[in-house]
Amino acid sequence: MATNPQLLVLAAFAQAMLTVVVLLVLGARRRTAYKAGKVGREAMLDDRVWPSFVLQASNNYKNQFEIPVLFYAVVATALAVKAATPLFVWLAWGFVAARIVHSICHCGSNRLPVRFVSFFTGVIAVTIMWAMLAAHVFSTGTI
Repeated sequence: MATNPQLLVLAAFAQAMLTVVVLLVLGARRRTAYKAGKVGREAMLDDRVWPSFVLQASNNYKNQFEIPVLFYAVVATALAVKAATPLFVWLAWGFVAARIVHSICHCGSNRLPVRFVSFFTGVIAVTIMWAMLAAHVFSTGTI
């Protein structure tokens, strides 16, 4: 059976793989748009000329380097100070699940209510993870 630290690393791995999948989707969409003649070479210098289906994936890819950065940092720090409790691991996987839903929605239907709830769920999860990490560090004196 996997340990809490192993499950935490797997959650970070899953989030990283989501970023790679979004990048591959973005590349495929850009290629499709370019081959269909919807954009020319100028698209390589100006993101605003891409069709909306490409911009959705592009914006989602950029988004993978915003809140998820806080996730990677809290996971790495929690592993370093041995703060990977079962609840912490559940929150990590909840964050990843929320990010997957957010990406599917952002790159697909782009229904704002679903996108907002999934985004906000991830923000809440990572915020609680940081609060738990701070509580662990201050209660144990570990750094």
